[in-house]
Amino acid sequence: MSIAERDYWNDDRYRPKSKKAPKWSFGVIGFILLALFASGLPMKIYNEINIHQEQKIRSYLQEREQYLSSSDQSFKQLMTKITASNGNLSSLTIDIHETNMTLTQNYQKLIDLRPPRAFKELHDKTIELYVIKQAAVDFLVSSANTNTYHSEILSTYIEESNRKMSELRPLMIEGLQKADMRYRIEQDGTLKYWAKDHFSRSLE
Repeated sequence: MSIAERDYWNDDRYRPKSKKAPKWSFGVIGFILLALFASGLPMKIYNEINIHQEQKIRSYLQEREQYLSSSDQSFKQLMTKITASNGNLSSLTIDIHETNMTLTQNYQKLIDLRPPRAFKELHDKTIELYVIKQAAVDFLVSSANTNTYHSEILSTYIEESNRKMSELRPLMIEGLQKADMRYRIEQDGTLKYWAKDHFSRSLE
């Protein structure tokens, strides 16, 4: 290295200068945080997250109720017809297959739903109810084909179905409590719940 080159590298004027990071005082950071909280932005974000979560829960519960109500209505109508026919299934083949189709379709829709965490137990118990009702209808399909209907077997399925149905309501209430959602039990026993929307109103 020549003397000129050595002098060049040793000369402070030609050395690359490192940029110093700006020093932030605690006072400035505190002022920014104070201004941020004063604007209400963190609370707005928190509320939006809660609103979004409650809307997802409401959407899930409404879809679940739609599938459950449709299946329950179809199943009860079939049971009423079987009672009226004194167990003569030959005239009810179409009704049995229609109920079977309704249960199968709604079961698949229910399986495809993703329950919110607070309602996982309710979802699993609802599926168990479907399995029992499907087993009852499968029994009726087989009985109609082989003419081997036994009312006591169907009664066992119905009793188990009713027992599972009675377990759903406490799990529904437990889910609403876990999700911190408002609900009320009316005098007639119906359960009503509310979910916030983007305009801070309450909806049933």
